[in-house]
Amino acid sequence: MAIPFQNENLTLAQMRSFVGQLSDLDIGPDANDDISTDLVNGFVKEGFQKIVALSQRYPYYQATYLLFTVVDDHTYTSFSRQNPTPVTNVGIDTIQQIISVVNNTNGGNSLIYIDQARAESIWVGTSDQAGIPAYFSIWGSELNLWPKPDQIYNVTLRGFRKPLLTWFSDENTSIDIDPQMQLPLINYVMARIFQFQEDPEMANEYMRGFEKAVAIIQGQLTAPSSNRQLIMSGGLQLQAYDFAPFDTGMRVLPGSPYPLGVAF
Repeated sequence: MAIPFQNENLTLAQMRSFVGQLSDLDIGPDANDDISTDLVNGFVKEGFQKIVALSQRYPYYQATYLLFTVVDDHTYTSFSRQNPTPVTNVGIDTIQQIISVVNNTNGGNSLIYIDQARAESIWVGTSDQAGIPAYFSIWGSELNLWPKPDQIYNVTLRGFRKPLLTWFSDENTSIDIDPQMQLPLINYVMARIFQFQEDPEMANEYMRGFEKAVAIIQGQLTAPSSNRQLIMSGGLQLQAYDFAPFDTGMRVLPGSPYPLGVAF
């Protein structure tokens, strides 16, 4: 069976076939097979989960969502995923991490993250008045907007979706992992198979190959953009320019008692 090592991921069946060729073992459901299908499937899933657990910010899982707010409603749990396509409605439980929330209505504004307890201490009782959402918090698998919307707003969310496991039950579906990680995943499965066969030398060799490849690829995939050096403790840049006549003097104040934490 030809294995398609192009810019696509293998299915579970293709990965089992390739692993069988590499190990020269018969993989199947029968008692006379060298190793069972279920066991190899378990090794694939185990390696997959180890890889995706190493980082929450693989570019492969980047996603964009759309939300239309409801008047006087702080809390939202379902969104329309715009990218990757196809467009579909999803719950917040499918999102690994939300990194930005932007209001696109009228002049628009980028919402600032605020701690849930801090938000509840500000917008409480008679102070909980509707307005243009300026902050967001996440608590109990819910996205909360502060203040609560006073009209319907078109809001864009960007973040990272959770990896799918549909490929584990549907063998015609590609494994949901960055294509660069599929060969290291094969190394992991081979290591576990040789461990099962009580061949520690080969198991260690494949495991070392897996660990080195994943470390290199993960570093490359999650590295900061090289168009600008990483600046530590630089604060939030609120202006496009930081020199006269464009400098407004507005600065972020870490630990400020004010919700926005800025001063002029």
